[in-house]
Formats: sequence, structure tokens, C-alpha cells
Amino acid sequence: MFHTIFNIKIQTYNMKKIIGILLMIMFYIGGNAQRDLMLSQQFFSRININPAGTGNTDDVDLFLLGRWQWMGIEDSPKSGVFNASNYFDNINSGLGLSVSYDDLGISNRTLIAKAVYAYQVNLNDELLLSLGASAGILYHYFDPTQHLLADPDEIGTPTFPSEVQKKVKPEADFGIELTSPKFLFGASVTHLLNNSDNETTAVPGRHFYFYARGLFNLSETLDIAPAIVYMHKSKVDRLELNAMLFYDKMLWGGITYRPDINAGFSSNVVNFIIGIEYQDFRFGYAFEWGLGAVNKLSGNCSELLLSYRIPKKMKNDYTRFVE
Repeated sequence: MFHTIFNIKIQTYNMKKIIGILLMIMFYIGGNAQRDLMLSQQFFSRININPAGTGNTDDVDLFLLGRWQWMGIEDSPKSGVFNASNYFDNINSGLGLSVSYDDLGISNRTLIAKAVYAYQVNLNDELLLSLGASAGILYHYFDPTQHLLADPDEIGTPTFPSEVQKKVKPEADFGIELTSPKFLFGASVTHLLNNSDNETTAVPGRHFYFYARGLFNLSETLDIAPAIVYMHKSKVDRLELNAMLFYDKMLWGGITYRPDINAGFSSNVVNFIIGIEYQDFRFGYAFEWGLGAVNKLSGNCSELLLSYRIPKKMKNDYTRFVE
């Protein structure tokens, strides 16, 4: 469960210069509709928001996560992510596929499929730099005829079309990760080809992610992994604080607190997470509870995680860190 990659025998680079330049690139290509979901169990497989996390295990990793919001309500939002990745020692790279699906309800759906790639460089014996990129397509479907408007005269206007809308757009992401046996740091920008000028409800604008996670041994059988995630898109900011407790690297439980910074912390969400790893399978469940202004809407949201590793006959001879 806890892994990182130390595989390339290259001279140590000036780490501060490399990280600084890459972060500047992401800020300059960024700009200020639709917003990516922040999933509570995302740390187990991050390649849909940061391609630099590709190839983090010795084995072929298959990851499936489904989210059901406001369960029991007709046409409630549903989302899913499928990630598949593998590491190839001969080219020092991870390769994979990421497919995400977002159904906002009432004939409003988005599908994103992309190929992901990451190249790893050893900065020294305990620091690994991973550079990742992904490319693919976004497909959006919207049927306005299934909606009832309070003002029928709005139908056919630029803000609400009268005919079925189908859009296909290219997608690209870029990201970096820095890992050590105790810490994981990452930064990425998704929907790289979209800026605030062409952002719509069908085409998401650029999202910027920054996150950090630690791993500390409390005893021979207990490990704790605190984490923080920050997401920025245009005028939207999201913060996530998380802590996971692992028992014998097999059972885990945790809590996530996600305040809405832009709403003055009046709209907050808490997630409770439990999971188990058995042989090559991993199962996880997260229940979301809304606080404040969203307590009546978010009190019945669930996330279900299922992943499986296909073992390789030939194992690599390096150590890996947290996935």
C-alpha cells in the first residue's frame, strides 16, 4: 500500500530550480462553469487530476471509484472514475489510461478519456521527481428539451439552447510530484487547453491542484497519513484536510473536512472513510455529511472504491512509497 519509485540512476539536480521553474510554468499557462469533483479517496489513484502519479506500483493497477450524490432523489448527480496504470522499468516511465464520467442529472453528461504518461527522475537517494502529461478528449451531452423553465421565453437564447447539444473537445493536463519515504508533494493543472474566455457549462476551465501528504509510523501496526489538498479554478477555491489511520497496512479509516472558502466557511462538508485491502483487492467507502448551508443537500452522498492489482512475474528492484 505504501510505495514510491527509486529507479533511475541519474546525477542529482538542483531541486529548488527544477520545482520552481515547473510551478512558474503552471501559473503562467493558467487563467481563471463546470468544476472537477474533489473525491475523498483520490489519493489511492491520482492520475485523473495529476498524470505525474502514473505508475506508482510494481503491478498493473486498476482503480474504479463511483460517487452517488443525494441518493434516493430522481436525476441526482452521479460520477465515476476509472484509472489503469503500469510502470515500465526499461523506459523509466509510467503509462496509463484515465476515464471519468460526470452525470449532473436531467440529460447533462460529460465523459473525459485520456492517455497519461509520467517520467521519473531520482534527485538523490530519497527524493524522486515525477513529471506527467496527459492528452485525450472531452465529450459533453445536454438535452434542453428535458428541462422545464420558469420562463419559457429563455428557450433558444444563448444561455439556454433549444436543441440537443453535443460537443467534443481536446483535453490535456500537466503535473509534477515529489516523493520521499515520508512525504508526497504534488501540483497539477487540468483542462490545460481551456481558459476563462472559452469556459462554459459544457467546457470546464483550467483547474489548479496543490497537495501534500505525510506518512508516519505510530507503532509496528499503526500508520497515520495526514494530507491537505487545495484546488483553484477562476473564482472558485476548495480546501480539503484529511487524516487516514492504517492498521497493519490492511485496514484503514479516516476523516476529511472540506470547507467552502468562497462562502466564508458557511458551507462545509465532512467525509468519513473506511476501507480494507485483501490480497490484491482494495475496497473503500466514504460517506459525506454536509454542514451549515448544505446540510440538507449533502447528507446522503456516498463514494465506493474498488481497485485490483495484477501482479507481475518480474518485480523491480527498487523501493516505492505511498500510492
